[in-house]
Amino acid sequence: MATPNLKLTDYSGNVYNFPPDFWITDDPFDTNKNVVNSFYAAGGRNIADGFLNPRFITIGGQIRGNSLSDYETKYRSFAKAILKGGYLEKSDDAVSRYIEVKAPDVQTGSAQGDGGDMLKEVTVIFLAEKVFWKDSIQTIELNVVAGNDTLTIDNRDSDFLVSPIIQIEADQGIDIPSIKMTNKSDGGMVFEYNDINFEAGDVLVIDCEQGTVKLNNGSTIENFNPGRFFRLQPSQNTIEYEGTACTISFLFRKVYL
Repeated sequence: MATPNLKLTDYSGNVYNFPPDFWITDDPFDTNKNVVNSFYAAGGRNIADGFLNPRFITIGGQIRGNSLSDYETKYRSFAKAILKGGYLEKSDDAVSRYIEVKAPDVQTGSAQGDGGDMLKEVTVIFLAEKVFWKDSIQTIELNVVAGNDTLTIDNRDSDFLVSPIIQIEADQGIDIPSIKMTNKSDGGMVFEYNDINFEAGDVLVIDCEQGTVKLNNGSTIENFNPGRFFRLQPSQNTIEYEGTACTISFLFRKVYL
C-alpha cells in the first residue's frame, strides 16, 4: 500500500501529506429529519426533505519529530495546512477519492518526549459541506455520432446523482446549428442549444454543475433553452441526441458516501 494515505490540497494547489499513521477514524452521514408526532395514534411522520446533511470527518494520528526543532517544524506545517482546508484525498490499493473540507476542530494530547524523539496525538474534525467523496480520476464517456443517436452513459457505481460536463465537438467537418438532448433516465429532462455560429471546428462545453454554457470558451448561455442542466442518475443513463455529426463527451466524477 502506498503511503501517505491522506493528503490535503489547498485552493492554491499546495499539497500537505499527512504522516503515514494518520487515517480517518470517523466518517458518518445522516439525513435531514423533522419528525412530528401523530395525534391520537402511535408513531409520527417526517416532514423534512430527507436529503443528506453536511458531514463531519474525523482524522487522527501522531505528529512525530526526531528532535524538538524537527517536531516543531512538522507541527507548524500540520497546523497551517489544516487551517487552510481544501481537498482531503484518501488513497489505498483500490481507490483514490477526495472531499472538500474546512473549519477544523482540533483535539490534542500533550507533547511527549525528552528533547530527542517527540510526539503528539492529534485529532481533527473537518466540516464537509458537500457531503460526497468524489473519484480523484474523472470518468470520460466519449461518443462519436453520425447524426441523431442514442447514448448510454454509465454512472452505476455512484451512490447519488452527479452533474456532468457535456462537451460537444464539431469535429466531423460540418456545422451544428441545432442540438436537442433528452435524458430518458431522468424523467425526460431535455435541453436545446440553437446557434448558427456553432461551426465546424468549434467546441461547446455545457457545465451542468457550474451552470455555464461556453462556445470556444466564450459564454453563449443565451442560446441554451429551456436552460435545464442535466443530472446523471446512479445507473445507466439513456440520452437521446438530435443534431448533426459530432463527438460528444460526458465528463464527471462518481460520488460515494
